[in-house]
Amino acid sequence: MEAMLAEYIGEFLTAAANNLNAKDSVSTGSLAESLTFEVTPSGGGYVVNFLANDYYKFVDKGVQGVGPNNINTSSPYRFKFQNPSPNHVLAIQKWITDNNLTAKVTDVSRYGAEGRERKATRMPLKSAAWMVARAIKRKGLRATNFWQDAFDKTFADFGQKMSEALGVSLVINLERMGEQIKGNGVFVPKK
Repeated sequence: MEAMLAEYIGEFLTAAANNLNAKDSVSTGSLAESLTFEVTPSGGGYVVNFLANDYYKFVDKGVQGVGPNNINTSSPYRFKFQNPSPNHVLAIQKWITDNNLTAKVTDVSRYGAEGRERKATRMPLKSAAWMVARAIKRKGLRATNFWQDAFDKTFADFGQKMSEALGVSLVINLERMGEQIKGNGVFVPKK
């Protein structure tokens, strides 16, 4: 039983990390590196706690924006304010620098919007980071479902395979992100 449990856990963590890469949701790699687990014996069974950086749920479910062009209306998470915090701006500055990105702005007011050649100039890093962070807050973040898809795919047949391996009927209690699974495979919010 322990070997089968370890196999499923390993498959899940690998699938979650692969989903992050496949959905182009890796900046520093720290989220994928943080995916781990703890197994604790409990009353003749085991409790498995999956661990990840705190922000994994925002990457998985996305975040609703506060502006009119919200790209995620189904997330349980939402930004509260349009303007970014200093820490948010610093994180975006780091992302811009780490990815060797540059921002250019065209001075339309100086050169006019019609016919004339526009002059593009580099935007200061802090200004570019603030504008990107504000756009994120206004539009929100799309859900990647990296965690959810890996969970659903990996554990779809877990109960059946475990029952077959042990030769007994099992009651399996799987929880995912604040929801509890019922016998028919439908997840409902925990009370």
